[in-house]
Amino acid sequence: MGIRFEAIGGFEAFVADIKDHFDSAGSETIFKKRNEVKIVPYNGRKYVVKSFKIPHMINKIVYRFFRDSKAKRSYENSRTLQKLGISTPAPIGYVEYTTPLFLMQSYYISELFEYDFEIRAVFKDKAFEERERILREFIEFTCELHRKGVFHVDYSPGNILVKRVDDGYLFSIIDVNRMRFGELDTDMKMQNLSKLSFDEEDNALMLSRYSEITGIDKVVLEEKFSRALEKQRSYLQRKQKLKDIRKTNTK
Repeated sequence: MGIRFEAIGGFEAFVADIKDHFDSAGSETIFKKRNEVKIVPYNGRKYVVKSFKIPHMINKIVYRFFRDSKAKRSYENSRTLQKLGISTPAPIGYVEYTTPLFLMQSYYISELFEYDFEIRAVFKDKAFEERERILREFIEFTCELHRKGVFHVDYSPGNILVKRVDDGYLFSIIDVNRMRFGELDTDMKMQNLSKLSFDEEDNALMLSRYSEITGIDKVVLEEKFSRALEKQRSYLQRKQKLKDIRKTNTK
Protein backbone atom coordinates (compact mmCIF):
# COMPACT_ATOMS: atom_id res chain seq x y z
CA MET A 1 0.00 0.00 0.00
CA GLY A 2 1.31 3.45 -0.91
CA ILE A 3 1.31 6.56 1.23
CA ARG A 4 0.84 10.24 0.41
CA PHE A 5 1.25 12.87 3.11
CA GLU A 6 2.10 16.46 3.88
CA ALA A 7 3.18 17.98 7.18
CA ILE A 8 4.42 21.23 8.60
CA GLY A 9 8.14 21.41 9.35
CA GLY A 10 9.43 19.08 12.04
CA PHE A 11 6.40 16.76 12.01
CA GLU A 12 7.16 14.70 8.91
CA ALA A 13 8.13 11.55 10.83
CA PHE A 14 5.13 11.79 13.16
CA VAL A 15 2.69 12.27 10.30
CA ALA A 16 4.23 9.54 8.12
CA ASP A 17 3.83 7.05 10.98
CA ILE A 18 0.44 8.33 12.15
CA LYS A 19 -1.32 4.98 11.74
CA ASP A 20 0.99 3.41 14.33
CA HIS A 21 0.52 6.35 16.70
CA PHE A 22 -3.25 6.23 16.20
CA ASP A 23 -3.41 2.51 17.02
CA SER A 24 -1.05 2.73 19.99
CA ALA A 25 -2.14 2.06 23.57
CA GLY A 26 -1.39 5.66 24.53
CA SER A 27 -4.04 7.13 22.24
CA GLU A 28 -7.48 8.09 23.60
CA THR A 29 -10.71 7.93 21.57
CA ILE A 30 -12.88 11.04 22.05
CA PHE A 31 -15.36 10.46 19.22
CA LYS A 32 -16.37 7.41 17.20
CA LYS A 33 -19.18 7.12 14.68
CA ARG A 34 -18.54 7.12 10.93
CA ASN A 35 -15.16 8.65 11.65
CA GLU A 36 -12.96 8.21 14.71
CA VAL A 37 -11.14 10.99 16.55
CA LYS A 38 -8.35 10.35 19.03
CA ILE A 39 -6.00 12.35 21.20
CA VAL A 40 -2.51 11.08 20.42
CA PRO A 41 0.62 11.91 22.47
CA TYR A 42 3.89 12.74 20.72
CA ASN A 43 7.12 14.16 22.17
CA GLY A 44 5.42 15.29 25.37
CA ARG A 45 2.48 17.03 23.69
CA LYS A 46 -0.99 15.93 22.63
CA TYR A 47 -2.48 16.11 19.15
CA VAL A 48 -5.90 15.40 17.67
CA VAL A 49 -6.01 12.80 14.91
CA LYS A 50 -9.13 12.18 12.84
CA SER A 51 -9.41 8.89 10.99
CA PHE A 52 -11.91 9.14 8.16
CA LYS A 53 -14.17 6.22 7.32
CA ILE A 54 -12.92 4.15 4.39
CA PRO A 55 -14.93 5.40 1.37
CA HIS A 56 -17.36 3.23 -0.56
CA MET A 57 -16.16 1.74 -3.83
CA ILE A 58 -16.92 4.70 -6.14
CA ASN A 59 -15.41 7.27 -3.78
CA LYS A 60 -12.30 5.14 -3.35
CA ILE A 61 -11.63 5.86 -7.03
CA VAL A 62 -12.90 9.47 -6.94
CA TYR A 63 -10.66 10.39 -3.98
CA ARG A 64 -7.72 8.53 -5.51
CA PHE A 65 -7.72 10.38 -8.84
CA PHE A 66 -10.34 13.13 -9.20
CA ARG A 67 -11.00 14.85 -5.89
CA ASP A 68 -8.99 15.72 -2.80
CA SER A 69 -9.64 13.48 0.18
CA LYS A 70 -11.42 14.79 3.28
CA ALA A 71 -8.13 14.59 5.15
CA LYS A 72 -6.28 16.71 2.59
CA ARG A 73 -9.13 19.22 2.40
CA SER A 74 -9.17 19.50 6.20
CA TYR A 75 -5.47 20.30 6.19
CA GLU A 76 -5.57 22.80 3.33
CA ASN A 77 -8.76 24.51 4.54
CA SER A 78 -7.27 24.88 8.02
CA ARG A 79 -4.19 26.53 6.56
CA THR A 80 -6.39 28.91 4.58
CA LEU A 81 -8.34 29.79 7.72
CA GLN A 82 -5.09 30.52 9.53
CA LYS A 83 -4.03 32.92 6.76
CA LEU A 84 -7.40 34.67 7.07
CA GLY A 85 -7.00 35.05 10.82
CA ILE A 86 -9.85 32.66 11.65
CA SER A 87 -9.34 30.40 14.66
CA THR A 88 -9.20 26.66 14.03
CA PRO A 89 -7.00 24.02 15.69
CA ALA A 90 -3.58 24.48 14.08
CA PRO A 91 -3.02 21.95 11.26
CA ILE A 92 -0.08 19.55 11.51
CA GLY A 93 -0.57 17.34 8.45
CA TYR A 94 -2.55 14.69 6.64
CA VAL A 95 -1.94 11.14 5.40
CA GLU A 96 -3.55 9.06 2.66
CA TYR A 97 -3.02 5.32 2.28
CA THR A 98 -3.59 4.22 -1.31
CA THR A 99 -3.48 1.30 -3.70
CA PRO A 100 -2.87 1.83 -7.42
CA LEU A 101 -6.64 2.27 -7.90
CA PHE A 102 -8.13 3.27 -4.55
CA LEU A 103 -7.87 5.65 -1.63
CA MET A 104 -8.20 3.51 1.50
CA GLN A 105 -7.53 5.12 4.88
CA SER A 106 -6.87 8.80 5.51
CA TYR A 107 -5.98 10.83 8.59
CA TYR A 108 -5.93 14.51 9.50
CA ILE A 109 -3.72 15.73 12.35
CA SER A 110 -4.01 19.02 14.24
CA GLU A 111 -2.92 20.56 17.50
CA LEU A 112 -5.13 19.97 20.52
CA PHE A 113 -7.29 23.06 21.12
CA GLU A 114 -8.08 23.43 24.82
CA TYR A 115 -11.66 24.76 24.84
CA ASP A 116 -14.20 25.28 27.62
CA PHE A 117 -17.42 24.30 25.83
CA GLU A 118 -19.11 23.95 22.46
CA ILE A 119 -21.57 26.64 21.37
CA ARG A 120 -24.14 23.80 21.44
CA ALA A 121 -24.13 23.95 25.25
CA VAL A 122 -25.13 27.62 25.12
CA PHE A 123 -28.04 27.00 22.75
CA LYS A 124 -29.29 24.09 24.87
CA ASP A 125 -29.16 25.84 28.27
CA LYS A 126 -31.20 29.01 28.73
CA ALA A 127 -29.51 29.54 32.10
CA PHE A 128 -25.96 29.32 30.71
CA GLU A 129 -23.71 31.91 32.36
CA GLU A 130 -23.37 35.09 30.23
CA ARG A 131 -25.54 33.42 27.61
CA GLU A 132 -26.67 36.56 25.78
CA ARG A 133 -23.15 38.00 25.71
CA ILE A 134 -21.78 34.74 24.28
CA LEU A 135 -24.43 34.62 21.55
CA ARG A 136 -23.83 38.25 20.61
CA GLU A 137 -20.07 37.70 20.42
CA PHE A 138 -20.67 34.51 18.47
CA ILE A 139 -22.65 36.43 15.85
CA GLU A 140 -19.79 38.94 15.64
CA PHE A 141 -17.49 35.98 14.91
CA THR A 142 -19.94 34.65 12.30
CA CYS A 143 -20.07 38.05 10.61
CA GLU A 144 -16.27 38.04 10.51
CA LEU A 145 -16.30 34.65 8.79
CA HIS A 146 -18.75 35.90 6.19
CA ARG A 147 -16.91 39.20 5.68
CA LYS A 148 -13.73 37.26 4.97
CA GLY A 149 -15.53 35.01 2.47
CA VAL A 150 -15.65 31.84 4.60
CA PHE A 151 -18.63 29.51 4.16
CA HIS A 152 -18.48 26.53 6.53
CA VAL A 153 -20.85 23.96 5.02
CA ASP A 154 -21.14 22.09 8.34
CA TYR A 155 -21.66 25.18 10.52
CA SER A 156 -23.44 23.29 13.29
CA PRO A 157 -23.35 23.88 17.08
CA GLY A 158 -21.05 20.90 17.63
CA ASN A 159 -18.43 22.32 15.26
CA ILE A 160 -17.87 25.61 17.08
CA LEU A 161 -15.57 25.44 20.11
CA VAL A 162 -15.52 28.24 22.69
CA LYS A 163 -12.70 29.26 25.01
CA ARG A 164 -12.93 31.87 27.73
CA VAL A 165 -10.27 34.56 27.34
CA ASP A 166 -9.50 37.72 29.31
CA ASP A 167 -11.59 40.06 27.17
CA GLY A 168 -14.46 37.73 26.29
CA TYR A 169 -14.70 34.54 24.26
CA LEU A 170 -12.65 32.94 21.50
CA PHE A 171 -14.52 30.90 18.89
CA SER A 172 -12.75 28.19 16.91
CA ILE A 173 -14.21 26.06 14.11
CA ILE A 174 -13.61 22.37 13.47
CA ASP A 175 -14.70 19.71 10.95
CA VAL A 176 -13.56 21.97 8.13
CA ASN A 177 -13.21 19.54 5.22
CA ARG A 178 -16.31 21.03 3.55
CA MET A 179 -15.72 24.75 3.06
CA ARG A 180 -16.04 27.36 0.35
CA PHE A 181 -14.02 30.54 0.05
CA GLY A 182 -15.21 33.58 -1.85
CA GLU A 183 -17.87 36.24 -1.78
CA LEU A 184 -21.05 35.15 0.04
CA ASP A 185 -24.54 36.34 -0.81
CA THR A 186 -27.17 36.88 1.88
CA ASP A 187 -28.87 33.56 1.16
CA MET A 188 -25.64 31.69 1.92
CA LYS A 189 -25.10 33.69 5.10
CA MET A 190 -28.59 32.85 6.34
CA GLN A 191 -28.09 29.23 5.36
CA ASN A 192 -25.21 29.17 7.85
CA LEU A 193 -27.31 30.68 10.63
CA SER A 194 -30.24 28.33 9.99
CA LYS A 195 -28.18 25.33 11.14
CA LEU A 196 -27.69 26.63 14.66
CA SER A 197 -31.06 26.76 16.44
CA PHE A 198 -34.82 26.41 16.04
CA ASP A 199 -35.47 28.60 19.09
CA GLU A 200 -37.39 31.73 18.05
CA GLU A 201 -35.91 33.99 20.75
CA ASP A 202 -32.34 32.96 19.98
CA ASN A 203 -32.86 33.41 16.26
CA ALA A 204 -34.42 36.84 16.77
CA LEU A 205 -31.40 37.88 18.87
CA MET A 206 -28.92 36.58 16.31
CA LEU A 207 -30.67 38.21 13.35
CA SER A 208 -30.94 41.53 15.16
CA ARG A 209 -27.23 41.49 16.00
CA TYR A 210 -26.32 40.36 12.49
CA SER A 211 -28.29 43.29 11.07
CA GLU A 212 -26.61 45.75 13.46
CA ILE A 213 -23.13 44.62 12.45
CA THR A 214 -23.60 44.23 8.70
CA GLY A 215 -26.17 46.95 7.99
CA ILE A 216 -28.36 44.47 6.09
CA ASP A 217 -32.03 45.26 6.58
CA LYS A 218 -33.48 43.05 9.32
CA VAL A 219 -36.64 42.38 7.30
CA VAL A 220 -34.54 41.03 4.43
CA LEU A 221 -32.58 38.84 6.83
CA GLU A 222 -35.73 37.48 8.45
CA GLU A 223 -37.26 36.58 5.08
CA LYS A 224 -34.16 34.76 3.82
CA PHE A 225 -33.52 33.15 7.20
CA SER A 226 -37.09 31.84 7.37
CA ARG A 227 -36.71 30.09 3.99
CA ALA A 228 -33.34 28.65 4.97
CA LEU A 229 -34.70 27.44 8.31
CA GLU A 230 -37.59 25.63 6.64
CA LYS A 231 -35.18 23.90 4.26
CA GLN A 232 -33.02 22.87 7.21
CA ARG A 233 -36.04 21.53 9.11
CA SER A 234 -37.18 19.54 6.06
CA TYR A 235 -33.68 18.15 5.53
CA LEU A 236 -33.46 16.95 9.13
CA GLN A 237 -36.90 15.35 8.92
CA ARG A 238 -35.93 13.45 5.75
CA LYS A 239 -32.69 12.37 7.38
CA GLN A 240 -34.53 11.05 10.42
CA LYS A 241 -36.99 9.12 8.25
CA LEU A 242 -34.11 7.42 6.44
CA LYS A 243 -32.55 6.48 9.79
CA ASP A 244 -35.88 5.02 10.96
CA ILE A 245 -36.22 3.00 7.74
CA ARG A 246 -32.69 1.61 8.11
CA LYS A 247 -33.38 0.63 11.73
CA THR A 248 -36.60 -1.12 10.70
CA ASN A 249 -34.84 -3.01 7.90
CA THR A 250 -32.08 -4.23 10.18
CA LYS A 251 -34.43 -5.71 12.80
